[in-house]
Amino acid sequence: MVKFFCAIVGEAGSAFSVRVDESDSVDDLKKAIKAEKPNKIQCDADELQLFLAKKDGGAGAWLTEKDVKEGTTVAS
Repeated sequence: MVKFFCAIVGEAGSAFSVRVDESDSVDDLKKAIKAEKPNKIQCDADELQLFLAKKDGGAGAWLTEKDVKEGTTVAS
């Protein structure tokens, strides 16, 4: 299982986490996010837009695909 930390853009205090299997697709991740917050997320799961987190507590650059593949962690 992989744990993702999520937040709704523009909503302070909206952070939450979801778990999906390592073999799951992005579509499965979107469904898990929608299932975790069904009252907050009003669109269908396939309409969700996902973004990678920024480094250095939001002050740094966006994580790159290379960072993600190499297992870079985000410090807050």
